[in-house]
Amino acid sequence: MVRTQRVQRSHIIDGAYQLIINEGFKKFHARNIAQHIACSTQPIYREFANLAELKSVLTNRILVKYTDFLEDQEPKSLQAMSTAITNYATDYPDEFHRFFLQDSDTIQLVKQVTREVFATIHPEKSDCFFFDFFWQYCIGKAALAINNANHTEDLEEDRFFEFSLES
Repeated sequence: MVRTQRVQRSHIIDGAYQLIINEGFKKFHARNIAQHIACSTQPIYREFANLAELKSVLTNRILVKYTDFLEDQEPKSLQAMSTAITNYATDYPDEFHRFFLQDSDTIQLVKQVTREVFATIHPEKSDCFFFDFFWQYCIGKAALAINNANHTEDLEEDRFFEFSLES
Protein backbone atom coordinates (compact mmCIF):
# COMPACT_ATOMS: atom_id res chain seq x y z
CA MET A 1 0.00 0.00 0.00
CA VAL A 2 1.35 3.42 -0.98
CA ARG A 3 1.53 5.84 1.86
CA THR A 4 0.25 9.34 1.16
CA GLN A 5 2.30 12.30 2.24
CA ARG A 6 0.94 14.02 5.32
CA VAL A 7 0.24 17.72 4.86
CA GLN A 8 2.10 19.62 7.56
CA ARG A 9 0.46 22.25 9.75
CA SER A 10 2.99 24.85 8.58
CA HIS A 11 2.12 24.09 4.96
CA ILE A 12 -1.56 24.74 5.68
CA ILE A 13 -0.75 27.99 7.50
CA ASP A 14 1.52 29.21 4.70
CA GLY A 15 -1.02 28.21 2.05
CA ALA A 16 -3.92 29.90 3.85
CA TYR A 17 -1.82 33.04 4.35
CA GLN A 18 -0.90 33.14 0.67
CA LEU A 19 -4.53 32.58 -0.32
CA ILE A 20 -5.59 35.57 1.79
CA ILE A 21 -2.82 37.72 0.31
CA ASN A 22 -3.75 36.68 -3.25
CA GLU A 23 -7.54 36.51 -3.01
CA GLY A 24 -8.62 38.21 0.20
CA PHE A 25 -10.74 36.95 3.07
CA LYS A 26 -13.76 36.31 0.84
CA LYS A 27 -11.94 33.21 -0.47
CA PHE A 28 -10.95 32.00 3.01
CA HIS A 29 -12.81 28.67 2.93
CA ALA A 30 -11.52 25.17 3.56
CA ARG A 31 -12.07 24.10 -0.06
CA ASN A 32 -10.18 27.09 -1.42
CA ILE A 33 -7.31 26.56 1.01
CA ALA A 34 -7.19 22.86 0.15
CA GLN A 35 -7.19 23.63 -3.56
CA HIS A 36 -4.46 26.22 -3.07
CA ILE A 37 -2.17 23.70 -1.32
CA ALA A 38 -3.27 20.74 -3.47
CA CYS A 39 -4.86 18.53 -0.85
CA SER A 40 -8.30 17.63 0.47
CA THR A 41 -9.96 19.50 3.32
CA GLN A 42 -9.26 16.61 5.68
CA PRO A 43 -5.72 17.72 6.69
CA ILE A 44 -7.02 21.21 7.43
CA TYR A 45 -9.62 19.89 9.87
CA ARG A 46 -7.15 17.39 11.29
CA GLU A 47 -4.77 20.21 12.22
CA PHE A 48 -7.35 22.87 13.17
CA ALA A 49 -10.64 22.49 15.00
CA ASN A 50 -12.24 24.96 12.57
CA LEU A 51 -11.38 27.82 10.23
CA ALA A 52 -11.68 30.32 13.08
CA GLU A 53 -8.71 28.64 14.76
CA LEU A 54 -6.68 28.80 11.55
CA LYS A 55 -7.61 32.46 11.10
CA SER A 56 -6.54 33.12 14.69
CA VAL A 57 -3.13 31.57 13.96
CA LEU A 58 -2.77 33.78 10.88
CA THR A 59 -3.87 36.87 12.78
CA ASN A 60 -1.37 36.17 15.55
CA ARG A 61 1.33 35.79 12.92
CA ILE A 62 0.54 39.28 11.59
CA LEU A 63 0.31 40.80 15.08
CA VAL A 64 3.73 39.45 16.05
CA LYS A 65 5.26 40.68 12.80
CA TYR A 66 3.68 44.13 13.19
CA THR A 67 4.64 44.40 16.88
CA ASP A 68 8.23 43.41 16.10
CA PHE A 69 8.33 45.94 13.26
CA LEU A 70 7.15 48.75 15.54
CA GLU A 71 9.65 47.73 18.22
CA ASP A 72 12.46 47.77 15.65
CA GLN A 73 11.42 51.24 14.46
CA GLU A 74 11.39 52.53 18.06
CA PRO A 75 9.07 55.51 17.46
CA LYS A 76 9.63 58.24 20.05
CA SER A 77 7.04 60.67 18.68
CA LEU A 78 3.64 60.42 17.02
CA GLN A 79 5.17 61.59 13.78
CA ALA A 80 7.77 58.81 13.98
CA MET A 81 5.00 56.34 14.72
CA SER A 82 3.02 57.56 11.72
CA THR A 83 6.13 57.06 9.59
CA ALA A 84 6.64 53.56 11.05
CA ILE A 85 3.09 52.55 10.11
CA THR A 86 3.60 53.92 6.60
CA ASN A 87 6.91 52.06 6.37
CA TYR A 88 5.19 48.83 7.37
CA ALA A 89 2.58 49.38 4.67
CA THR A 90 5.13 50.09 1.98
CA ASP A 91 7.34 47.16 3.04
CA TYR A 92 4.37 44.73 3.13
CA PRO A 93 1.70 46.28 0.88
CA ASP A 94 -0.36 43.14 0.19
CA GLU A 95 -0.38 42.16 3.84
CA PHE A 96 -1.30 45.70 4.88
CA HIS A 97 -4.14 45.79 2.37
CA ARG A 98 -5.63 42.45 3.41
CA PHE A 99 -5.11 42.54 7.18
CA PHE A 100 -5.19 46.28 7.99
CA LEU A 101 -7.91 47.40 5.59
CA GLN A 102 -10.20 44.43 4.90
CA ASP A 103 -10.70 42.18 7.90
CA SER A 104 -12.53 43.86 10.77
CA ASP A 105 -11.26 41.36 13.38
CA THR A 106 -7.64 41.89 12.47
CA ILE A 107 -8.09 45.64 12.12
CA GLN A 108 -9.24 45.85 15.74
CA LEU A 109 -6.31 43.77 16.99
CA VAL A 110 -3.73 45.76 15.01
CA LYS A 111 -5.35 48.95 16.21
CA GLN A 112 -4.97 47.74 19.82
CA VAL A 113 -1.25 47.03 19.29
CA THR A 114 -0.89 50.53 17.85
CA ARG A 115 -2.82 52.03 20.79
CA GLU A 116 -0.40 50.41 23.25
CA VAL A 117 2.62 51.94 21.52
CA PHE A 118 0.77 55.26 21.20
CA ALA A 119 0.12 55.28 24.96
CA THR A 120 3.84 54.95 25.69
CA ILE A 121 4.60 57.95 23.47
CA HIS A 122 1.76 60.25 24.56
CA PRO A 123 -0.04 58.86 27.61
CA GLU A 124 -1.83 62.17 28.18
CA LYS A 125 -3.32 61.96 24.67
CA SER A 126 -4.31 58.29 24.75
CA ASP A 127 -7.99 59.06 25.15
CA CYS A 128 -10.20 57.31 22.68
CA PHE A 129 -11.04 60.35 20.54
CA PHE A 130 -7.49 61.51 19.90
CA PHE A 131 -6.15 58.02 19.28
CA ASP A 132 -8.98 57.21 16.84
CA PHE A 133 -8.19 60.41 14.94
CA PHE A 134 -4.49 59.51 14.86
CA TRP A 135 -5.26 55.93 13.74
CA GLN A 136 -7.44 57.10 10.84
CA TYR A 137 -4.78 59.58 9.78
CA CYS A 138 -2.04 56.91 9.80
CA ILE A 139 -4.09 54.27 7.98
CA GLY A 140 -5.11 56.82 5.35
CA LYS A 141 -1.55 58.00 4.88
CA ALA A 142 -0.28 54.42 4.62
CA ALA A 143 -3.02 53.43 2.17
CA LEU A 144 -2.12 56.39 -0.03
CA ALA A 145 1.55 55.46 0.15
CA ILE A 146 1.00 51.88 -1.03
CA ASN A 147 -1.14 53.13 -3.90
CA ASN A 148 1.60 55.54 -4.98
CA ALA A 149 -0.74 58.47 -4.46
CA ASN A 150 0.57 61.80 -3.33
CA HIS A 151 0.37 61.92 0.42
CA THR A 152 1.13 64.57 3.01
CA GLU A 153 4.39 66.38 2.50
CA ASP A 154 6.65 66.53 5.55
CA LEU A 155 6.04 70.25 6.12
CA GLU A 156 2.27 69.76 6.12
CA GLU A 157 2.66 66.74 8.38
CA ASP A 158 4.75 68.80 10.80
CA ARG A 159 1.91 71.34 10.98
CA PHE A 160 -0.64 68.55 11.43
CA PHE A 161 1.19 67.16 14.45
CA GLU A 162 1.78 70.61 15.93
CA PHE A 163 -1.93 71.38 15.62
CA SER A 164 -3.05 68.01 16.94
CA LEU A 165 -0.89 68.27 20.04
CA GLU A 166 -1.80 71.86 20.95
CA SER A 167 -4.92 71.19 22.96
